[in-house]
Amino acid sequence: MANIRKRERKDGTAIHQVRWVQGGRGGTWEMEKFGDETAAEEFKKLVDAHGQQWPAGWDKGKGFVEEATVDGDMLLVDRAHRYVDRLTGTDERTRRDYKRDVDNHFAIIQHTQPSGRVVPATIAGITADDVQDWVRAQETGQLDPDDPETWLRRATRPKSIANRHGLLSAIVQASVEADPPPQPVPDEVRPYLHDIGT
Repeated sequence: MANIRKRERKDGTAIHQVRWVQGGRGGTWEMEKFGDETAAEEFKKLVDAHGQQWPAGWDKGKGFVEEATVDGDMLLVDRAHRYVDRLTGTDERTRRDYKRDVDNHFAIIQHTQPSGRVVPATIAGITADDVQDWVRAQETGQLDPDDPETWLRRATRPKSIANRHGLLSAIVQASVEADPPPQPVPDEVRPYLHDIGT
């Protein structure tokens, strides 16, 4: 369990140190300083909730740091629509089917920031974890929490998941190869988008 130590500075103000052993017994001592007791108590709860680890997304001495925005970044769904609109060699029905998949299935892709905040995925912000969560959500489906007999989203067949995953992969790849690229796509996403079996 993390603990809080109050220290007096030479100028008479107090500093509150949250101290804990990283990962529990056998780990190294870690510490974060706060100017007020309330902030220290909140951080202590976060450390305890994260199993005596630094909270995900916490930057030592700075707190939770929001992800930097990227010029030209856009919602994944918007980029997907632009991609489908520009497809060549496909008939109108195929484009309609792709747009339906974008609206019905890509819109549920969420991005989890290091701070734990969940936001809609953007083309520059999507990660391999986001894609994996999306694939798993399709595999398992989603029951209505108020009525366990009713599906909000039914589990999807592997072939349908593979088809959607292929479309997502093409959209991300097109963003990577755009000249000039409208936004960067994280390197960690590229290999995963081509391998649905993992």
